[in-house]
Amino acid sequence: MAKKFTQKETEALIAGIREAYETKLRQLTYRLEGLEGENRSLRASLAELKEREGRVGRAIVQAEGKGEEIRAFYRLSAETEWRTLRLFCDKWRALAARMAGCIPAAEAKQYTDFADDLASLLGKRQAAFGTPAEEEKFDPKAVIEKYVEGEEETGFNLDDVLNPKGKLDLEKLCRNLGLMDE
Repeated sequence: MAKKFTQKETEALIAGIREAYETKLRQLTYRLEGLEGENRSLRASLAELKEREGRVGRAIVQAEGKGEEIRAFYRLSAETEWRTLRLFCDKWRALAARMAGCIPAAEAKQYTDFADDLASLLGKRQAAFGTPAEEEKFDPKAVIEKYVEGEEETGFNLDDVLNPKGKLDLEKLCRNLGLMDE
């Protein structure tokens, strides 16, 4: 048999349920406000991180461009130096040939030997009796590219920057590399 409740008991029961409901509603409202604040904070952090990512991306692109400029500069410098040395070698060889009858034979041989050594260093070979042989091809670009390829294996790795394995302060890294102002 079911017990019948009086009106006072029913009102007290309803008041208790209402109070429990309002308490739970206040708790959920408070929690919702906290989550909304946390959400705003996370969105601000996300926007800041995206902005940093953009700056780092631009810095990396600038660094790669600057690296290409530096490579081109050093390639051009190497070619210029090589041409200068070749010109010097040719002038030295001509001087040694002109001096052959004017100075003692031992000194003339030293001049000629130096010219031959320099020519061999620059990719030239001297055949028997001092007649020039076919030149070896010296490609400074190939030498520099080979050197640069070897450097890239141990140098800057874009994958490590984009997918760091540990805690990485990109802003500090860019400042240390001189890519950002202090």
